[in-house]
Amino acid sequence: MTTPQSARSRRRILALALVTVAACMLAAEPFPKGAVLVSLTVSHGVDAGDLPALGLVLLAGWLAR
Repeated sequence: MTTPQSARSRRRILALALVTVAACMLAAEPFPKGAVLVSLTVSHGVDAGDLPALGLVLLAGWLAR
């Protein structure tokens, strides 16, 4: 039987792992660049290839709550 403390710790560790994977995905850019969704500067922005990483970050936030 798991305690609420251990379940919470497991969720937070999983959330940290998901954020780490998302950061690696953003750095390695494994997906092709798509349409620019948000242009932050002339050379930086959020494109459609960044959406899978954004989904992982949102899932990690939900798990860490």
